[in-house]
Amino acid sequence: MNLEQTPPKGFKLWMMTIRAYAFPASIIPVIYGSLLAVILNRGIKFDFLIFFLTLIGSMCVHVGANIVNDIFDYKKGIDKENKELGIPHGGSMVLSMGLVSIEKMKIISIVSFVISLIIGIILWLMTGIWVLYLMIFGLFASIFYTATPLQLKYKALGDIMVFLAFGTGMTFGAYYVQTKEFSWLPIVLSIPLGFLIDAILHSNNMRDVKFDNSFGIKTIPILVGEKLSKYFYYFLIIGAYLSIVIFVILGLLPWPALLNFITLPTAIKLIKMAKNIPANGIERFEYGTKYNLLTAQFNMQFGLTLASGLLVAYLFFL
Repeated sequence: MNLEQTPPKGFKLWMMTIRAYAFPASIIPVIYGSLLAVILNRGIKFDFLIFFLTLIGSMCVHVGANIVNDIFDYKKGIDKENKELGIPHGGSMVLSMGLVSIEKMKIISIVSFVISLIIGIILWLMTGIWVLYLMIFGLFASIFYTATPLQLKYKALGDIMVFLAFGTGMTFGAYYVQTKEFSWLPIVLSIPLGFLIDAILHSNNMRDVKFDNSFGIKTIPILVGEKLSKYFYYFLIIGAYLSIVIFVILGLLPWPALLNFITLPTAIKLIKMAKNIPANGIERFEYGTKYNLLTAQFNMQFGLTLASGLLVAYLFFL
């Protein structure tokens, strides 16, 4: 579909604006952390109300972060079309294509953050103080990932922020609100999800390395170069599997967690694809966009199969 000729309207435009395709990055950690809570603490009863509140709150924070990212990327000029470099409209595209105004985007972000804040306060009162700490960190990471004055994304700190916010923060948060107790174990066990969520960002940064560099932005691919950035991508993908194996060997995860190895063929495909990224122009952007979407899909497949393995273990083996 040519968006410039047939721009989306209504529900489709709304989904495009909030980047709904990226929701697995906030949904999977909540499911994973919630399952870890009942598997590692057999005496507790799963609280579905808390689970759904956590899920909605995490998704609202994600929406707010996406909108803030769109606004500041657009103001910096990053999301605007650049025909010379072969880069079409970027981000959600709704700002660069004039489909939604900045004023409406600001309203969406404020509403999303307010909803997440209200849910966070409710969970804090229902469960304990760590929700307050996570809520403060989550809002900080969501806003200052691209917002002034910090703009962490532009200073090669985006990788560590998405790892901590989505991988560690959401996994531990989902665990904590079910158990009401602090534990380092879910933080450690969040590593594979953190790796794969960062792989999504890293594949995007690999694609945009020359475009980002023209704006003075610093990302890991810009700092380390093409070859090492590919090796880093391999590390993130392979590291996710290796961490699961190590956790199973150490008895931290039940053996059915290895069910997610059925996604290994997709991982091998992605690793092979990284070797063939075109050097320049629209070919690099189109190939890189496909590569980025496949990495996001892989993240969802990995997370769902991992969660399925944990569910099987909970129902039949524990």
